[in-house]
Amino acid sequence: MSEKNLTRTSKPWLSVVVPVYNAEKYLKKCLESIRKQSFIDYEVLLVDDGSVDLSSGICRGYENKDARFKYFRKENGGPLQTRIYGAERALGEYVTFCDADDYYLNCRVFLRLYNLLKENPSSAMQFGYQKKYNHLVRKNAIVKNTLKVNGQEFADIEYPKLLCSFWNNSHLTMSVWNKIYSKELIGNLPSSEKVPKVFWGDDLIMNLYLLNECNSFCFVPDILYVYRQSSGETNRFSLTTMRDLDNIKQYQLQFLRSYKGERKNDIESILYFEIAGWFYGYIKESKTYLDENARRNLIRESLELPRFQIAREYFANRDTNSEIAQLLKEGDIEKYMQATSSKREEFQPKKMLISFLKRIYTSI
Repeated sequence: MSEKNLTRTSKPWLSVVVPVYNAEKYLKKCLESIRKQSFIDYEVLLVDDGSVDLSSGICRGYENKDARFKYFRKENGGPLQTRIYGAERALGEYVTFCDADDYYLNCRVFLRLYNLLKENPSSAMQFGYQKKYNHLVRKNAIVKNTLKVNGQEFADIEYPKLLCSFWNNSHLTMSVWNKIYSKELIGNLPSSEKVPKVFWGDDLIMNLYLLNECNSFCFVPDILYVYRQSSGETNRFSLTTMRDLDNIKQYQLQFLRSYKGERKNDIESILYFEIAGWFYGYIKESKTYLDENARRNLIRESLELPRFQIAREYFANRDTNSEIAQLLKEGDIEKYMQATSSKREEFQPKKMLISFLKRIYTSI
């Protein structure tokens, strides 16, 4: 479809939801990358999640000079609630999400998405992106060639990545900003008024809803989006990490119960091993930040979390050769202290967990 033939309609082809929270530093670059698109049949929903900086004024400025930009302000509720709030008000045939500190690669991105979906009609599509950190740029196409999968293949090979976070052969990423969804899928989202504040794993949770009943999915190698990795994304230790993990596993278990794929039991096994692995790594990492009494309290509080108790029940009925799973099964605080105080290895959380999960994956 040529640019000259593109005309505005009462309902746009594309809705772009931009959640905004104290993003004044990068917001203009983001919105300009949208406003300058050669494809004109779109709307932009700017959802201000209670910003206290100049973001509100910037958003209103774009609303005043371009009728396609619509500004909404709500009380702070976190990125999951804010994205859903915008999606509920979207009128487009397709909906995509752009974070306020990111931007689109060039002015032909929306036109490219339009043509790609005309060539490969799908309920949803995932595209490539650049990860930018200061002046360093890394391209991630994810697939080498266009790959279209039907609903059953998506459910068996791709969707499990959302249910247990680690799944071999999956091309799916957790992110929502490198995807475009049909309006039908948007209807699977819960009401924004009923969504609790979530600040970790919000992309994964949203995709659990959006892609739960996806009839067709297309992966394309086109790099269309620039994801800005800020200097704030350091591995800082947080006392709420295990509570956040427990919340994510709550959603994964909720959707796993209704999952109809053949490898449901395998997914369940990996999910519980993930809890055991992340917890072990977290407690080991806590040595750098907490004294022994604080670490004991952290272990005790974590073991009382609902999904941790379910995981312990799961392992209680199974024999396992995994020391990490055995630790969770027994729930002995002093054994955790001893095991995670050992200097047997230089602790690298992500590397250790991936290696651990790979061993589990190949054994099931």
